[in-house]
Amino acid sequence: MDTAVGSSVLVRAFKLALTVEGLKPKTVSDYAREAERLGKFLDGRPFVSVTGTDIREHVITLGTHVSAKTVREAQMALRRFFQFLVQEGEIPDDPTREVKLVRYRVVPQPIYTDAEVKRLLAVCDLQTLNGVRDRALVTVLYDTGVRAGELVSMQVPEWERRSVLVDGKTGVRDVPLGIASIQAVERYARRWHVEHGTLWQGKKGPMTGSGVLQLIQRLCVRADVPDKGVHAFRRAAAAQMKRLGMNDSDILEVMGWSSIAMLRRYTAGVATELAQLAHQRYSPADSL
Repeated sequence: MDTAVGSSVLVRAFKLALTVEGLKPKTVSDYAREAERLGKFLDGRPFVSVTGTDIREHVITLGTHVSAKTVREAQMALRRFFQFLVQEGEIPDDPTREVKLVRYRVVPQPIYTDAEVKRLLAVCDLQTLNGVRDRALVTVLYDTGVRAGELVSMQVPEWERRSVLVDGKTGVRDVPLGIASIQAVERYARRWHVEHGTLWQGKKGPMTGSGVLQLIQRLCVRADVPDKGVHAFRRAAAAQMKRLGMNDSDILEVMGWSSIAMLRRYTAGVATELAQLAHQRYSPADSL
């Protein structure tokens, strides 16, 4: 396959392979887009002719109009693409192996503090149906660090196992619930008469991502807490798990991550604090 048509066939085969692996449509689309973008950069040259120098030139070109983080993500997609081509016998060697990933500085993103989460929970009136639901929802967000899309995908939990299935960016996964979470969710499900099906309900039916966002915005106003968005609970959960001494591999499993880089990115804003806490726990001199 040494024509542009042949290249498009390889991209199509790549998309199919990723889909069969179970990757989400958006992830498949993002990876394929990077392969197509490289194809345009090559201006008709076949992928079999690509060298490490070509990849470096492409990376430099990308860096002139997108962030370093986006460039690195593009490189990761291309690595996956060329590994696929090697496995399929379309090319003899992977040219991306010669090219180091672009480094970039992680910009700390906002997280909710412990005190802020407590204030959000405090304004949830347990004498009202909405208050019971809102307290359960905030507790689960902070306890599990699930994404907004995963939250609204939740079905009624496995009560005995204290876990719930979610479906989101990385597919279906089982998420554990702490004692406080399972108790709050049980109270909510009982008061709202949710016995099966979609867990989180509003006045007009199952909640949406937009509905969750609006709920958090309202609570932030009432609690006089800066609105940092729903995703800030995910960062806060990761940071708190680290503070409490949870093993990194266990955090990755709970959060649905496959790389330690994601954990470092999400805890960048509290990296110094976490390092100090770790040193207090594992001080070399204190062990003498």
